Amino acid sequence: MSLNSSWTPDESSETLLAETGWLQGTVVSAVAYGIGVALFFMCFHLLFRQMNRTNYKKLLPFLIYITTTFILSTLFMAALADFTQLAFIQYRNYPGGPSAFENLSIPMDNITDVCGVLTMILSDALVVWRCMVIYRGCMVPMWIIMLFPCLMYAASIAMAIMWLLQVTTSASYFSSTDINYTIPYLTLSLALNIIITIIIVLRLLTYRRRISKVLGSSYGTQYTSIAAMIVESAALYSTFSVAFLTLFGLNNAISETFLVSLTQVQIIAMLLIVFRVAQGKGWSQDTMTEVMTSRPSAQTTRMGDFGYNLQDGSKTFTGSTGTGARTTYKSKERDSAELFV
Repeated sequence: MSLNSSWTPDESSETLLAETGWLQGTVVSAVAYGIGVALFFMCFHLLFRQMNRTNYKKLLPFLIYITTTFILSTLFMAALADFTQLAFIQYRNYPGGPSAFENLSIPMDNITDVCGVLTMILSDALVVWRCMVIYRGCMVPMWIIMLFPCLMYAASIAMAIMWLLQVTTSASYFSSTDINYTIPYLTLSLALNIIITIIIVLRLLTYRRRISKVLGSSYGTQYTSIAAMIVESAALYSTFSVAFLTLFGLNNAISETFLVSLTQVQIIAMLLIVFRVAQGKGWSQDTMTEVMTSRPSAQTTRMGDFGYNLQDGSKTFTGSTGTGARTTYKSKERDSAELFV
């Protein structure tokens, strides 16, 4: 049986493409939600199994965090599915079609907006925190490194609140202004994640180079591998963000696919970070110490930012504090060398 073009809705090709992007985004969100559910239970199981009287204060915040985001993602997905059903089935003949129906402010749509904003705020907070953890011990003061990301994070929260008020309320200010808060809100949040992804990857690449110089390329790979960098930097979400911003800037209706699925993809990126932390593979302030002491002949080491030079034929490493611990290890070139970290 051949398809008849007369069955196509009487709408422009641009409108049909926008509706296609929305529907495909809902499908992608559903798939991402399923992955997020699996990751949530894996994280919860690992964290709960490790919890005891000595570490519950450290692990309990993670449990509360992932449970909160799981609840928000579930509410988001349920509301999105119901709103999509209303637009494409129950009110299909709304003037302008589903694409126009999407602009209505109804409870189901408001739930997705609120849950999406709260999820984005929580996820952005996690990547900012991970950036702080990974840059601990850096020679540059922490406040210099984190000043710009924290300002962007605060600005994105402010824009998120303004956008949420604009799309969920009928206040006179928002009805009379020509300002559309959607673009600054999304741009700030997405740019924040992209910037943090870049600076985290740069930091891990620096650690990878230093560890390889001191101990060889086989050490510390669980912390500095490509997969570790992708997870730790939330590169998955940043990739989706770049794709969305590119298509949105080109005024391509398919950008709707990435926009609708951004919330669930961001949750996956966040849960992957928590999962690595729960497995003990996430970078922490003690990671460098653990990597350096993993060498069988190492005696004592200390974490810190290190550089090295050659003095009297031996390698000398000095931390950012100017102090360090000494270890002796065998090499093919010399019987021993002194390592200061």
